[in-house]
Amino acid sequence: MYLKSIKSVFILFLVLLSSFLCTSQNIKKLLKKGSIEDKVFKSTFKYEPYGNAIFVKVLIKGKAYRLLFDTGAVTAISPRMVEELNLEIVGKEEVFDLGNTAKNLNFVKMDTINFNGINFFDIGAAVLDIEAVKDFKCTGIDGFLGANFMQNAIWEVDMAKHEITFTNTIDAISIPEDAPYTKIFIGYDGTPAITAYLGNEKLYSTMIDYGYGGGISLFSYDFKKLIDENADIKYVKSNGGSTVAGVYGDIKTSTSYKAIVDNFEIGDFKAPSTLMSFGQFGTRTIGAGFLKNYRVVLSWRDRKVWFIENNVTDDQVIFSGHGYGIRLENESIFISSISENSEAEEKGLKINDKILSVNDVDFTNVTDHKWCEILSTNRPNKIILVIQRGTKQLTVALNKKVLLSN
Repeated sequence: MYLKSIKSVFILFLVLLSSFLCTSQNIKKLLKKGSIEDKVFKSTFKYEPYGNAIFVKVLIKGKAYRLLFDTGAVTAISPRMVEELNLEIVGKEEVFDLGNTAKNLNFVKMDTINFNGINFFDIGAAVLDIEAVKDFKCTGIDGFLGANFMQNAIWEVDMAKHEITFTNTIDAISIPEDAPYTKIFIGYDGTPAITAYLGNEKLYSTMIDYGYGGGISLFSYDFKKLIDENADIKYVKSNGGSTVAGVYGDIKTSTSYKAIVDNFEIGDFKAPSTLMSFGQFGTRTIGAGFLKNYRVVLSWRDRKVWFIENNVTDDQVIFSGHGYGIRLENESIFISSISENSEAEEKGLKINDKILSVNDVDFTNVTDHKWCEILSTNRPNKIILVIQRGTKQLTVALNKKVLLSN
């Protein structure tokens, strides 16, 4: 994933604090407790785009903070924010990340969060050391504005316009009568999930997650069922999987797949041909990479999500690349995955090859700052890698190649 814009870093990770909480009644009450000021309002603002991620600003006790807009997580803030705001710890819970690593996290309650002029009250949040994870640190965010915050309002997200509208009455949102919609199921922490269909297969608990910058990500066994129904489907297999950033550090995933799918449905909404990932994460997720093609309206009160086409979709689906993934380990960068039929496979790259340089840019002694620079540099079509394999140094030239297209 390196040498893509850092704006795409959210493709690397999926924060699902909410899905892995072992929660006491006190924390459940905290996450359900939030409210919003008692007046009729409609507020619209332009957000800060960051690739497929959405960054927003909030005011807490007069201090401004920059948070990731994340429907797939509970609200989480950094220890620094807790100290600056002099917040009291109100509980502690064991929280698992996607790699099934557990830690006890503190929880706090914020009396008031001002969001674009509207006050939200009694919002619970996990305390998470965000800067301890390198990929989070690169973004400079202070935390996540999560679903337990958002459940107090109705939200319209228009990524084509970089615009969010939120209100406390559905009548304030313009929804065409024929707009497709489906029912959402709400977790105790507010996270919204839907039941989707992949061909004839029901996909329960598929999360609507604006905190994930990728498109649609499903389980490996969903892919196997898809292949059983349609043996001619186009796909790319990545051996060795990839590395994603969990909330406590990097997680190595297993073998993954990408496929172009044209039989994905949500309620009465049928998606066009779509590039999907399989086997990357421990959950089914519809991320911002897919949602950006629609004006999406989420109403926790009505338990519905509407998908209103933005006319920005391209019928042509193309997946291209050099065909390898990377991981950072002990200030060195290694090959973490190889895609079949890619230039990386054809030229003989292997998992665990150590990258010494790319196009004469030194890749040794990679500090946190240097890692962020690597992520923020666009990958050119042609690259020349110098790698170390055992005691040998090899030079490999790779050209970007179309791996999938419809």
